[in-house]
Amino acid sequence: MHKYVAKAEVCAACQFRSECCPGNQHHGRSVVRAVHSPEVRQFAQKMQTAAAKAIYRQRGAVAEFPNAWIKDKLGLKQFRLRGLTKVRMEILWAALTYNIQQWVRLSWRTKLQLATS
Repeated sequence: MHKYVAKAEVCAACQFRSECCPGNQHHGRSVVRAVHSPEVRQFAQKMQTAAAKAIYRQRGAVAEFPNAWIKDKLGLKQFRLRGLTKVRMEILWAALTYNIQQWVRLSWRTKLQLATS
């Protein structure tokens, strides 16, 4: 991010002051310009391709349900701890809980249903 801030005296002498900053009597004009890194530009360009859009479309089926489950069932809408190490441990426990629950659902219940049939 690049921010240009003009001095008030520069804006006062400008012929376009009434159009550029009509309500600003005490400060100069400021303009913020975002310059993206080559990596960000390359990623944005890649995401415009049909192949990338098709892959991203699959995200809903793969990632959204586990995120929703963790938020709803475990109540993890925000982290309870501070610090990157503690937050990583908290999300690791949440992911482990989700994976065990899915393992139970997919393997044990199927075996129990076959045994009772």
